Amino acid sequence: MMTKELIQLGLITEQDVKNQNPAWPAYKKYFMHGTSHFIGLDVHDVGFFAEPMQVGMAFTIEPGIYIPEENLGIRLENNYIITATGNDDLMKNIPLEADEIEALMAK
Repeated sequence: MMTKELIQLGLITEQDVKNQNPAWPAYKKYFMHGTSHFIGLDVHDVGFFAEPMQVGMAFTIEPGIYIPEENLGIRLENNYIITATGNDDLMKNIPLEADEIEALMAK
């Protein structure tokens, strides 16, 4: 998905993907970290990624791209906790759109 989006943004090309090093895919130029990690008492809490998710586990889901040529980075972050009935988005009430954020800040 990240490869597709970076191609659509014009940051990488199909040729870059075709010629990529499998150990360091083309998308890694702008998306060099993972998408998620455990959270808990520490921002980057320890956990077992190879084991199934269990009730009570908390994760951040934070895709982001970083464009060094423009000195720009963009990342969205949501935090989730696994519950007995699915998951709970702990960030669900936090606005994302600029006008929503500005309205909240104006209060």
